[in-house]
Amino acid sequence: MLASSIMGRHLYSLLLLLCTPLLIAHVVRKYRRENQDPMVSHRLGVHVPDQMEGCVWIHACSLGEAKVGLELARALIQHDASLRIFMTATTPAGLGILAKSEFTCHVFPWDFSWIWSRWLSKLRPKALIVIETELWPNLVDACHKASVPVILANGRLSDQSVRGYERFVWVSRPMWSKVSRALMQFDGDAHNAHSLGVPAHAISEVGSIKLDQSAPQISRERANQITDWKQDNVLICLMSSHADDDALFIDWAQQHPKLRLLIVPRHPVRGLEIKTLADEHAVDACQVSKGILDNAQILIGDTFGDMGAYLSASDVIAIGGSFSRKGGQNPIEPALMSKPLIAGPSMHNFQAISVGLEAAGALLRTDAEHLSQAINEVLAKADVMGRAANAWVEANRGSTELQVQAILAQIPGR
Repeated sequence: MLASSIMGRHLYSLLLLLCTPLLIAHVVRKYRRENQDPMVSHRLGVHVPDQMEGCVWIHACSLGEAKVGLELARALIQHDASLRIFMTATTPAGLGILAKSEFTCHVFPWDFSWIWSRWLSKLRPKALIVIETELWPNLVDACHKASVPVILANGRLSDQSVRGYERFVWVSRPMWSKVSRALMQFDGDAHNAHSLGVPAHAISEVGSIKLDQSAPQISRERANQITDWKQDNVLICLMSSHADDDALFIDWAQQHPKLRLLIVPRHPVRGLEIKTLADEHAVDACQVSKGILDNAQILIGDTFGDMGAYLSASDVIAIGGSFSRKGGQNPIEPALMSKPLIAGPSMHNFQAISVGLEAAGALLRTDAEHLSQAINEVLAKADVMGRAANAWVEANRGSTELQVQAILAQIPGR
């Protein structure tokens, strides 16, 4: 068993090395398209963190996970001010929010085995805390050999993710078996963690830190601009959208010229792309970044930091990614703002949360064929659904404290 585990990880490392040119090409193309630095040398491990012996290392992938990581880090410091926090992220958006925080941060490199020996010798971490699902075989193995506890915090594992891991069981199962503590959000996540190899005694069901977050801040100036544009019309907001979501809702808007649509793309750099698509459908649209036009039926929210304003001015929130087979985006912010929710068939990224909101009467699931009917149904009971959304989130808070106590218990010397 041990020999096969080692062979599996060596094969994984070889495949990763062979794929390096493709990885470089991917990040260069992706992030330059978004006007971001691809940071290739950082991802190749050329840059090593400064000495930070005895830190607690928190790794998050992108923006959503980084926000969770920051909440967790601040809660840990409140309990033990002597802790030194070191944070990493993968995406520019995640790194951006970490760089503005009070904590030391660094780009997370690709999972080459030779990188981690250098990192661990510099950091000598008391624990590695990984947010949601960001486990990597060579990193977990290096921590295991160095007796560094690996803690999965706010753990999330959809059935689809499990099927992906099971295709590479020769490398994934040894990795999951070395997790010291798996703090999983809900029962399904806990079950899936055990099925992948985490020992039952290491697993706890603790809810989601995202349910403890505050409602987003609202730029009153931006909110007033949107309200003035909206006038007395009903406003549907497609939040954190992907390309297929945009196409569906622009087509819907074309059929409902008396309603107004606000599209907030997951990546604001896509604003012009969405405007071009609306033009092709002969629907008047404008981008917030270029000025709001009174006669536009579609407003494209392509600015950073204005999600609170976008949500506050809207009557119904449709969850992006759920109509484009992307697994859905986070519905908690609009729920906190007492907004009624619509989601498409694909919500596996927030399966338990979306099921909970749906059971509470706060979220209506639909598909492309029945979208208009669903929107009409939600509009008819928007106030009731909005109150139910807020109440469900409030009733399910408290995860942060549970996870902090579990993490502190794993840190050696405490």
